[in-house]
Amino acid sequence: MIALRVLVAIAIVCYPLIVYAGLRAARVRTLALLLAALLALRLFDSWRHRDRRAARVVMVPVIAVGAVVALGGILNDGRLFLYVPVLMNLALLVTFGRTLRRGPSMVEALARVQHPTLAPGAAGYCRHVTVVWCGFFVFNIVVITPLAVTEALAAWTAYTGLVAYALMGCLFAAELTYRSWRFRHYSGAPTDVFFRRIFPPRTPA
Repeated sequence: MIALRVLVAIAIVCYPLIVYAGLRAARVRTLALLLAALLALRLFDSWRHRDRRAARVVMVPVIAVGAVVALGGILNDGRLFLYVPVLMNLALLVTFGRTLRRGPSMVEALARVQHPTLAPGAAGYCRHVTVVWCGFFVFNIVVITPLAVTEALAAWTAYTGLVAYALMGCLFAAELTYRSWRFRHYSGAPTDVFFRRIFPPRTPA
């Protein structure tokens, strides 16, 4: 099922381009059927490879997006597809934000998957990083919503299909660099070889 997971990942990344090409071709209902199939694959993949609790978390945004896609197909109105990235960022914002109230933070939970024992101060740091990601999702919503409302298809495609990914990559890189400088805790990650040379582990006093 690796091929399925790769296909789903590629489809999610290329969603803006798929929508752009579909709307330019004026085949709204065909595009709606294609998107519905991709959503079904995404839901099936999540249910097959994750525990049921995680699958339910994924199911909520998938159902919300599916409703928008279905409505767009029924009304033959492709403009509704432009709101999907808004919904996805809103779902991520809610998912990350809820962990700030209940704990542990989303970033801490993800970090503990690879490192069950975190360095001193890492839990608080992970909470701050989670807040930063929440801010990123809010920023995306603020930018994408007007583009969807005004039906600026070219600008919408450029931002959601290129600029947003570039900003995400910069945020990942900046956080990784800062984390490596601050904690200097290395555990065999592919980037450790590089950062270990720049920020050598601190020797105990």
